[in-house]
Amino acid sequence: MLSETEIHALIKFTNKFYGLDLSENLKPIALSELTKFKKINKIMDLEDFLDKRRYDFQDSKILDLLDIFLIPHTNFFRNNRQFETLKCEVIPKCLAHMDHKNDIDLRIWSAGCSTGEEAYSILVSLMEYFGDEYWKITCGIMATDISRKSLKIASRGIYETKKIDKIIRQRISEYTEQEKDGKLRFKEKVRKEANFKELNLNSKTFPFKNKFHIIFCRNILIYLNKDSRLAAENKIFDSLEEGGFIFLGDAEVLNSKDHKFEQLGNGIYRKRI
Repeated sequence: MLSETEIHALIKFTNKFYGLDLSENLKPIALSELTKFKKINKIMDLEDFLDKRRYDFQDSKILDLLDIFLIPHTNFFRNNRQFETLKCEVIPKCLAHMDHKNDIDLRIWSAGCSTGEEAYSILVSLMEYFGDEYWKITCGIMATDISRKSLKIASRGIYETKKIDKIIRQRISEYTEQEKDGKLRFKEKVRKEANFKELNLNSKTFPFKNKFHIIFCRNILIYLNKDSRLAAENKIFDSLEEGGFIFLGDAEVLNSKDHKFEQLGNGIYRKRI
């Protein structure tokens, strides 16, 4: 079991260094997993363990600890209405805003991509929109997450068939192949279109050279504390091209710089030109 002192130390640590607000997320199942984590790693005192690693953000044990709370709740084409808006409104508007004297270079970021379902859903949407022309343009996905465990799953692109709705399986069939164990794996040429990278949204800066035309950051900001969320929103705003679009969770709203956005629908905003 964890002591009250250890729980307080954990909440303080994740809040300060990762911007996570765990004050209301330490459910019994998480506390049980934390107890197992202590036992497996032979940790006598969690507070002392955290104190010794407060500046080592790449420590494997710390990242394993974070995975306890970063449980992915995702599936393919989650809130499909947004993906239809992506194809019918957002992509055409992005292309119309581009300089057509140059080749198409459509940059998209899936922030908090979890195990990859969102990133592959975006890719399938793009390939459906462009058809064979997709392979003639510069287009792909930058997909980031703080969880190495989730990123490993995303990079492999292998998913259990039984967990995918039948209609969705039919929709992605052109882009996947059957594994020997019955699982579905996205074809290599599709996987290569997604660049999965580790990134903490609480980082002081984002390591991107170019701005994005479209950013998906759905149901991620709600886990951050107020200050970290505001800072993340501002950095995301600065990472978006003028006239670019951001997709949030259906019930999420922008808290910062919202006067520089116009809202197109639930959770969908466009940066004013």
